[in-house]
Amino acid sequence: MYDLLLDLPVFQGLSHEQLTHILEKIPFHFRRYKANEYLHNAGDECDEVVFLLSGRVRVITPAFGEAILIAEDFEAPHTLPFHNLFGRETTTRCSIYAQGAVGVMTLEKRNFIRMISGNELMLINVLNILSSRAQNQQHLLDKMGIEKPELRLGLWMLAYSSRPAKNIVFDADVASWCKLLNMTPKEYNEAIQMLMSLNFIDAVKAFEGKLKLTDRYGLRTYVSSNFAQN
Repeated sequence: MYDLLLDLPVFQGLSHEQLTHILEKIPFHFRRYKANEYLHNAGDECDEVVFLLSGRVRVITPAFGEAILIAEDFEAPHTLPFHNLFGRETTTRCSIYAQGAVGVMTLEKRNFIRMISGNELMLINVLNILSSRAQNQQHLLDKMGIEKPELRLGLWMLAYSSRPAKNIVFDADVASWCKLLNMTPKEYNEAIQMLMSLNFIDAVKAFEGKLKLTDRYGLRTYVSSNFAQN
């Protein structure tokens, strides 16, 4: 149990003794979910942090005014998204459901703040999690003027997906992709043909706008190397 928790980004770097002290002082709660049971629905108040301890969940996040749905699988151990825990918009953007039997540990917002406030290392871990997301999307905005459509598309998929995720699918239509990425339908087709030829995305329904990211690491390397050449 301790080793499992210490693998979670929030707790990384802590000793067993530090973790023991936290578990003794902070009230965590444990829950179990059955297959297809929802942990959260989009629009729910984001008032707790959820740590996935066992099983696998599907996270579905709307983007671009809900014109695009991003679906990702996460396996334990994993900290589920809590980016809306703070800030002006404090409702959950994503829906999360169990892919099979799932076990989670939850921590209410006020106790989460209490926990990280009392430990500098955990506070830094949380700030890194929140900052990385903001920086990734800022990097996307800075680079979106690049001429090659396949790089604009690749950048967007990287910025709006998570490194540890599996079975990543972007569900939209061609018109939405073209509007988002400022490209013509012809440019869109050329972009996905390029990415499919490199085996970064699945060919199934790609020409209809539904893209499955099959090699995120390869896509990231490809995009980074192209920017380095420019």
